[in-house]
Amino acid sequence: MTDPDLSPAADAGPRVAADPGAAAVVATRLQAAAAELTAMQTELAALLIDVDMAVGTGKSAGAFRAGFSPAAAASTDRLHDVENRLGQRRRALVTGIDDLLNRDAEASARIGRADA
Repeated sequence: MTDPDLSPAADAGPRVAADPGAAAVVATRLQAAAAELTAMQTELAALLIDVDMAVGTGKSAGAFRAGFSPAAAASTDRLHDVENRLGQRRRALVTGIDDLLNRDAEASARIGRADA
């Protein structure tokens, strides 16, 4: 996706070439993965409701809930955390590629003015 070009530029430090198309594909895949995690969270919530209803009442049901509930909550929290991190990575990727494209456009404009 990126190819570092360490040759010195006249007005800048190291240069980086990027493939915006490949970055867009990766960003789309990250977004799809986040959507799938959201669907998993919804399914897990429904499953936990079904488990809770199936367990019923009584002393043994209370003991089951006491042991099961923290593990279920931890799983939900982890899924939510992974979804958030995927979103952060996607936003960082999109921002980085946008910045590279903007700098490329600025450089092209400077070159165009120099040729005129």
